[in-house]
Amino acid sequence: MEIDVPGIRNLSEITQTNTAERAVEDELGRTAFLELMIAQVSNQNPLEPVENEAFIAQLAQFSSVEGIQNLNESMDSLVASLRSGLAMDAAGLVDRNVLVATNQTGLNNQGGIGGTVEVPVAVGNLTVDITNAAGQRVKQLELGASPQGEVRFTWDGKTENGEPLEQGFYQVSAYSDIDGTQEAFITNLPDRVVSVSIQEGGLVANLAGGTSVPAIQIKEIQ
Repeated sequence: MEIDVPGIRNLSEITQTNTAERAVEDELGRTAFLELMIAQVSNQNPLEPVENEAFIAQLAQFSSVEGIQNLNESMDSLVASLRSGLAMDAAGLVDRNVLVATNQTGLNNQGGIGGTVEVPVAVGNLTVDITNAAGQRVKQLELGASPQGEVRFTWDGKTENGEPLEQGFYQVSAYSDIDGTQEAFITNLPDRVVSVSIQEGGLVANLAGGTSVPAIQIKEIQ
């Protein structure tokens, strides 16, 4: 039996109300839900009391509402903890050099850079070309036979003739012949983190080279 309490909808109506007909602010919390249950019991017809099964079902609904509210509170706490952890990670990345997938890197006064090449299959001769802003090749590194995986390389910042190059950004490309065809490979090069942003998708590192990458894509922190 369903009892209508003046000014208050009974539990069955509440659980079956069309979502489009109620606003967010009308959603029930556990306190309001419990008050409705008490009101329904207090106003029931003594000659036709609420059946045990119906009352148990209503208690189960109350437990569900309470569980959802507790879950929401736990999620809010978890989100706050994650944001705090992201802020700590952000502070630790600023002014650090990181390896990211790119074909451009900066040469500074420390001289030389180090990076990696992602080699999909074992190759007989892995080559790395370094060109300046004008597109002129200033150095070629012959790394020889290389296994599948990430292959490290270093460049001392000098030309083929051993002359130091000026500071600035240089393009790096890696390739090898596979079955008679020249294949280009992904290079991971160092760049300095100048700032970080905490976005919905997570932590984003803003690099000195003018690009931004999700922190999850950082290969290595130097």
